[in-house]
Amino acid sequence: MAKQTVSIIGAGLSGLTLSRCLQQRGIPTIVYERTSTAARHNYGITLYASAYIPLLKTLNVSEKAFKSRVAVDEANGGAGSVRPISMGSVLGKLDEGEACFQANRGNLEDWLREGLDIRWDYTLQNIEPSSVPDGQPIARFSNGQEVQTSVVVGADGPHSALRNSLLPEIQLAVLPFVVFNGKRRIDRDLFEVALVPYLGESNVITFRKDDIRIKLSIDNYTTERISISWTYSRPSRGASDPLYKPERTLSGATKIPEKLFDELGSLLRPDLPQPFGTVLDEKEVRKDRLLHWLMRVILVPKDALRDIASGGIVLIGDAVHAEPIVGGNGANAAILDAVSLAEHIAKTQGSGLSSWYDSRYGEWEHDNMGAKANIETLHKSTNAKI
Repeated sequence: MAKQTVSIIGAGLSGLTLSRCLQQRGIPTIVYERTSTAARHNYGITLYASAYIPLLKTLNVSEKAFKSRVAVDEANGGAGSVRPISMGSVLGKLDEGEACFQANRGNLEDWLREGLDIRWDYTLQNIEPSSVPDGQPIARFSNGQEVQTSVVVGADGPHSALRNSLLPEIQLAVLPFVVFNGKRRIDRDLFEVALVPYLGESNVITFRKDDIRIKLSIDNYTTERISISWTYSRPSRGASDPLYKPERTLSGATKIPEKLFDELGSLLRPDLPQPFGTVLDEKEVRKDRLLHWLMRVILVPKDALRDIASGGIVLIGDAVHAEPIVGGNGANAAILDAVSLAEHIAKTQGSGLSSWYDSRYGEWEHDNMGAKANIETLHKSTNAKI
């Protein structure tokens, strides 16, 4: 097994992390990615010590060196500091507690990709599990290529082509929340005046009023400009809610209802505190890169996972246990899955994949329930007066 190549479908966080960890252990991998080039994910994600410390130990990298490469403010010599700064009502649990920092996902993926064998323009068409124990599954791609290897890992996200090929009956569910995200770049001079006095040393600040939550994050620094993003979220108001569209298509994420601007305006009129008032000014928001996010979740049944594992196929990260973007912890879970699976493959020479699920599934169940409870807590109405 040490000389056989592990095939990984998907060049996201879980796939790249797995490839790096296996490479560190002397096990070759090839990562197959459907896109033609690496996506530039220029936004911040919160990484918790419980996830990134095991990764750094595996790769023999210091925490200081790691943060100097991936922190959102690394260009300023920062370490991605996250402090519990909020306005309005109380914070949810993800805003406090365990040590964490704000990483730029694009920087993190760039760092993980170093030295990896990644094949671009490889869209999975179908996969054929091995019919015998310890046999070799076959992955077929739309470019006509066919790969046969001892282990195939599906790390291709919540809309996993691998999962849909083998388990089409298992579909994503959508939680009843309205969530919109906006991204923009602002001049450093404006940033220093409009945001720095409120952020202090933190790269994240939140606001809550009743059951509405707004999160403002710093995503990246350059010499002249700062990349920021904001997320507006609240529970659905029911079937007639014009902003709750759980059946929208993937391409519909960029179709922004006019009602969103009305809602943001109603928040501004009672004097939304700074820096949110400046950031959510309607004229500026309309120029943002806006996306309608659905809070998708999934947890593939354990028996189904064990069945495909017997054919040399394993799913990790969002492909098997997606959590909602708001209230969830998907990036950290993806890293932990990859570190754990790499250790398992190295110890077992790629056999006994079903037993790896036994070691992880209880945590996935706990995280799945916890994420659902947390998004509820983050939006629990308190009727706070600002």
